[in-house]
Amino acid sequence: MIKSFLLTVVLPTLLTLVYYTLVASDIYVAEAKLSVREAYEPSYQDSLDSSNSVTSIIGKIGIGGGAATSQDSMIILDYLKSRSVIVDIGGKPKLRQVFGKASIDWFSRLDADDDLESIWAYWKKHVVTYVDSTSNILTLKVRGYTPDDAFWLARELTRQSEVLVNTISRRNREDALDTAAGEVNRAMAELATARADILSFQRRTKTIDPQDTAKQILSLVAELTVKKIELEGELKALQLSGAANKPGEKYRRINLDAINKQLDDLQKSLTSNDSSALSDHLKDYELLKLKEKFAEQLYTVARNSMEEARRKLTNQQLYVVVIVPPLIPDSSVYPKPLEQAAVTFLALLVFWAIASLLVATVRDSAV
Repeated sequence: MIKSFLLTVVLPTLLTLVYYTLVASDIYVAEAKLSVREAYEPSYQDSLDSSNSVTSIIGKIGIGGGAATSQDSMIILDYLKSRSVIVDIGGKPKLRQVFGKASIDWFSRLDADDDLESIWAYWKKHVVTYVDSTSNILTLKVRGYTPDDAFWLARELTRQSEVLVNTISRRNREDALDTAAGEVNRAMAELATARADILSFQRRTKTIDPQDTAKQILSLVAELTVKKIELEGELKALQLSGAANKPGEKYRRINLDAINKQLDDLQKSLTSNDSSALSDHLKDYELLKLKEKFAEQLYTVARNSMEEARRKLTNQQLYVVVIVPPLIPDSSVYPKPLEQAAVTFLALLVFWAIASLLVATVRDSAV
């Protein structure tokens, strides 16, 4: 029993203590805290509140601007745990330069023959990231075997995070501009079609504006009606005076008949059932003008949207705020020989106790 205890518990614990005391390389940790923010854009309400000095100052420096979201921070977190970040900071050669030094102990050193999958697994042990669910602040902890390596790697990962966010932000703004430009082209095509339909209508009906034509016809009808009333009054006066059937009366009746025919023709041009009637032209023209007006409004909205997208293209919408920048570590954090030896001892002690109990139970059952 004592022999098994010494071999199973004491000896591995002593080896662990010796390794972490004499062999294991010192590990330095550089830490940074990041947050992703949306760009602050002053609104009309902000200008109204400019009389409030505190609000104005906060708004100008951007503290009152866009809030951070956990989704934005999670994008950086996933990126820092991905294979892509390994490639972005220099790939295998750079990691072997940092983690493959001869001064690093054999168990901790990155093997020069490791493939990308093995390097990725090694990477996840040396780069720790997590996001605070309350503040949405991302914490980055980088382990290195020299203070300078830990600091360089933390600073480089912070820089690459900024590059990633800038790339995503610009891509989103470019996509928005492309979409807005497509809407402008579509609205422009619809407006051109509407105006082409109006031009075709004008050529077919030989009228520039049926509304103006209708006004002119109505004005002419009014003038002819006045003349008709005057002629009818004159004829009535001639009949009452006994001067009927004289040359003057005949001339007036000819004029009256001509006016009546003109009025009848004008009325037919306005309200006849023929497809060439002005009333039908007015209906078709109003519909075409309505389509043109609607197309113009769509085009105006699309142009404004494109101008807004173009304006935002020159402004960074998302940016990384480095709340706590990485610093060069003063002392190593790991290894902690006594703590790690104690953990090893307790784990092996539990294992040995359970194994001994099982062996004793089996022996008792055999007897």
